[in-house]
Amino acid sequence: MTHNILCIDDIQSNLFTLKSVLEVSLEDNYNVFTASSAHDGLEVLLKEHIDLILLDVMMPEIDGYEAAKIIKSNKKTKKIPIIFVTAKKDDESIGLCYEVGGDDYINKPFNYIELLARVRFHLKLKYKTQLLSKEKEFTQNILDLQDNFIIVTDSNKAISVNHALLNFLDFNNLEDFQNQCGCLADRFIKEDGYFSVDSAQDRFLWIENLINKLETNDVVVKILKNNEEYIFTIKANNYHDYFIVTLTDITHITNQALEYKHEANFDALTQIYNRNMFYRMIDRKMKLVRTKKSPLSFIILDIDHFKKVNDTYGHLIGDNILKNLVNLIKKHTRESDIFARWGGEEFVITFEVNIHKGKQIAESLRKHIEQEKFDVVKQITCSFGITEFKYNDTIESITKRADKALYEAKNSGRNKVCEA
Repeated sequence: MTHNILCIDDIQSNLFTLKSVLEVSLEDNYNVFTASSAHDGLEVLLKEHIDLILLDVMMPEIDGYEAAKIIKSNKKTKKIPIIFVTAKKDDESIGLCYEVGGDDYINKPFNYIELLARVRFHLKLKYKTQLLSKEKEFTQNILDLQDNFIIVTDSNKAISVNHALLNFLDFNNLEDFQNQCGCLADRFIKEDGYFSVDSAQDRFLWIENLINKLETNDVVVKILKNNEEYIFTIKANNYHDYFIVTLTDITHITNQALEYKHEANFDALTQIYNRNMFYRMIDRKMKLVRTKKSPLSFIILDIDHFKKVNDTYGHLIGDNILKNLVNLIKKHTRESDIFARWGGEEFVITFEVNIHKGKQIAESLRKHIEQEKFDVVKQITCSFGITEFKYNDTIESITKRADKALYEAKNSGRNKVCEA
């Protein structure tokens, strides 16, 4: 490989010597450009591809220090290694060589072997730096191709972040992310069922804690952005001194799952519990009152002559009556009560009260329904069957008794509360 080297010196004999030493090197192949002033050297840099610069310090008009500043300020030339060739040996002059962007210096008169060794070293260093830069760029391109969010971190500070994560968090680049975001874990919302950081110690060890959790369970985090919550699965792996963390957005899937769960547990028309959910709720409720030895009243109610309403006014009117009835009953029940659609025009309610109090509540509901003005139909009534939980009851036995009481209410004139 041929390397282009630019030698800048206002003394022609120095340029001749440098050119001779470099071009007769047996180990390397150098193509040498020369310039007798900083101005001429800058013109060469703009025209040619230069791999390394040998720069004299003491020159008229623009000295080596100023030339180095100009070279390092230009986007095209700032990565070219500069070796100062100077007769100055004082600490201040040497320090200034590095301060203005020089990569090395060699004193005049120079040793030919040392000069070639320094040139060879910096060309190899430049080549390795370019390779490393290309590898880093290649790796970053791979990260940026991923839809998942990816961050490479030392646990506290981000080393690399892909575009997907930067765009999500509204950062322009890695530097903005480092300055404004800090630790990614600071973004996690503290909520039951989601991984988060609770203390400064946890913050320092958050990835180690995450990896430990991942050994036995999937881990989910929640991040707030613009007052909207996003849910991600999160994974982490250790790679040498760094960690690679990936986040996969499952917000849509989670919301869809919640919708399916809602559909499975709630009645589509009235938006109260359906029969299947009621079975699960009443089973837990009976275990609780059995343990607490507290009372529980169970009610089944049915809209009187509801078939006639549907046949006369149509099912849309019938549906509106069901929804209005549910809203009315909800006004007179508590969150601790279980209220569900049993099927058709039948509903079930539980109250944590004894049968005496339960009958009072049922009678109050009956009166509220009777007095309510419903659209089109104007008035409806309901029949109630009520029973009290017994220690050895099952869902089937308590339902059977309440249903028997409802049957009695229906057969004895409707619009009444009967007990079994």
